Amino acid sequence: MLVGVAVVLAVGFGAVGRGPAVQAQATSQVVFVSVLEGASPVVGLTAEDFVVEEDGEPREILGAQRSTVPMQLAILVDDSYGLTNSLSHIRSGLNEVIDALPDGQQVALISFGDQLRTVVDYTTDMARLKTAAAEFVLFSETSWYLTHALVETATDLWERGAIRPVIILATSEGANTATSRLRAGRQGDAIVSPQGGQGLAADRVLDVLRETRVAVHTLVVRDTGVPAFTTGPASDAGTRGAILDAFGDRERASLLQQLPKVTGGRRDELGDTSALAELFAQVVHELSNQYVVAYARPAGLIPPDEIRVSVTSSGMTVRSTPAPPLR
Repeated sequence: MLVGVAVVLAVGFGAVGRGPAVQAQATSQVVFVSVLEGASPVVGLTAEDFVVEEDGEPREILGAQRSTVPMQLAILVDDSYGLTNSLSHIRSGLNEVIDALPDGQQVALISFGDQLRTVVDYTTDMARLKTAAAEFVLFSETSWYLTHALVETATDLWERGAIRPVIILATSEGANTATSRLRAGRQGDAIVSPQGGQGLAADRVLDVLRETRVAVHTLVVRDTGVPAFTTGPASDAGTRGAILDAFGDRERASLLQQLPKVTGGRRDELGDTSALAELFAQVVHELSNQYVVAYARPAGLIPPDEIRVSVTSSGMTVRSTPAPPLR
């Protein structure tokens, strides 16, 4: 069971810089923000340093401070056999995440490949998580379930009432199938896997992530599995299947490419998985130094299509994820 943290947000910003007239005309919105200079989080910023725009319209900043709101963090890890050579590095990376997290975070370890597996449900027991990380194993021939895994994890966080939902996703470029790869096709908004299952199309997944307001931080391992493209006569059945399968891989690649912009998370690619532990640590360091920024939205407005957060200083990288509405 997740611990509600809505009170933290309401108490922290409910009255900042707002008189009765402002309260009658606007509602307070909250966004979690990372500010980096190079790879290092920027600390010590105040409300005057932030700019928030909704569909290009500037909004009044009500307050900004380093976030102490506990995360509801799902560590979502590819368990397909294509990552066999990376298993020891995956275990090291998982331990790095667990060691680096501040106290009080609610963390789940979840794997996916041909299905979703909850290794450890949301807990603050870091010892239990470390034991599971040390024993993490690979189960699946493919990682085609990636799209469903993201949707199911994000939806579960929403249903649990998470206020600061985060996913750290570790996966590879392709579906990693080592056997029956050449029989994928498309049906509507779904990609049919070689085993007969379906992976959701990228735009459907991104819609769910927008709605649930989950920040997805992605580590993508390159050059695993087998090539996505083959050549041959169009009449050859195997070639037609490979072309359809390649289309599914392009959907997957499109999803992974768009996740940072849509969710406010980061994306790192690596060819040598020995860097996994370092990159996991960088993600946690960024999350541990995020800001929570409150701003005023005029009453009666429908939710904007785009919320853009920036800072007044140049040369900074800014990533942001709106908080789910208080429920």
